[in-house]
Amino acid sequence: MDTTRISSCLLRLMLILHSPELQGAILAGQPHAVDVVLPCSHVLVEEGMGRGMGGLSFQRRDITLVLQNVTIIGDEETDPITDYVPPEDVETTTFQATVNFPPLPFAKRLLHAECEGEEMTCELSHLYTEFYVVHLRLPDLSLSILLRVEQQDRDLAEITEEEKIIVPMTVDLLLSSFPPSYLTSTSKDISLNCELWGSSEEIKVEWHLQSGGKGQMIVPEEGTRISIEPGTFVNSQEMSLNIKGVRVQDEGTYICTVNTKQHQMQQIIKLQVRDPPLVTLSLTGSSQPRLVCRTDRYYPLDVEISWLRGGEQFTHDSHVTSSHRMNIDGTFNLTSYLSVPIPPTGAPPDIYTCSVSHISISDPIEVYTSVPPKDLERSMGISGFLISSVIFILGIIMWKKRWAHGSDHSDGRDRVRLTQTE
Repeated sequence: MDTTRISSCLLRLMLILHSPELQGAILAGQPHAVDVVLPCSHVLVEEGMGRGMGGLSFQRRDITLVLQNVTIIGDEETDPITDYVPPEDVETTTFQATVNFPPLPFAKRLLHAECEGEEMTCELSHLYTEFYVVHLRLPDLSLSILLRVEQQDRDLAEITEEEKIIVPMTVDLLLSSFPPSYLTSTSKDISLNCELWGSSEEIKVEWHLQSGGKGQMIVPEEGTRISIEPGTFVNSQEMSLNIKGVRVQDEGTYICTVNTKQHQMQQIIKLQVRDPPLVTLSLTGSSQPRLVCRTDRYYPLDVEISWLRGGEQFTHDSHVTSSHRMNIDGTFNLTSYLSVPIPPTGAPPDIYTCSVSHISISDPIEVYTSVPPKDLERSMGISGFLISSVIFILGIIMWKKRWAHGSDHSDGRDRVRLTQTE
């Protein structure tokens, strides 16, 4: 596929640069049409004792997919269109599909996808009669493209790998989702994007959720957290699923299904919930100190707690970890206990660190505390006693002074009253 990738990049560069009108449109920052060239796989279903179910086997052949007349969004409207000119040394069969849609917001993303060297999946398969479907998936974009063969003189499955032909096609419908996967924490509001491009009547949209081995149809009710926003726009029809205040129970695989009078298309969107742990560390006991490290409200379940002393990994027989406890909202809690020795007299305090690793964070969360030696602990206790005693004595002295001062004023007032009475 590396050879095909290099060829497609060179083809795309040639298509962009060969048209003088197109060059002017690019320099002017105007919308312009381009041809998107992508390496794909043609998935063929064959009967026999293959790997598939029911005696079916699947064979893949490398093909080239050309999406012609894809308009790149710009500032002003113009009509420059590239003409696909295949090279003389064609290495694969070419499926050449014309796109008659308004500007697509992800057109530039498609144009540079393969040349960026990122992971991309492109598969073409036969539906029925003259209709084919392409499933294209990038890390931040997923497309289902319905293609119609303009001239079908022979069964495309009968074309051998040695034959290099061009198959003219038209894009009838395009179902998009970007991004195709979401990673979010609880309590956030999200919208699972699903848009249909191309004119079609009698559209019916359904959303399904697959989670924990079970599937269910989502039927939003008015005033609830989940709603479908069907809206008809000039360029597309949006059918996004909105979720307010994401919960752990919302995690799973969502399927946006669009049913038209003749066809059914789907987009699969994966929703993952990630909540990092809240970590606290405390020291209890004096004669037999014990460290308590709490990790609260994390999701999913996988979490690891390790102990360090003086920055080095520390293991001890007294290390005890509780089982995972689930909260009402589906998050988890875990507590680790570690009994530690008191440092000898004259030694510096021991610094202990509780390190917590979780899938939701790239680096471990570390909290630390110190365990003082015996003499420091004793001196701190004596110092605390002396300080509290001094404060207590000073409080008594100040109280006596205020009491004596208040009594003098009281006697003076009494004498004044007696004098006035007499």
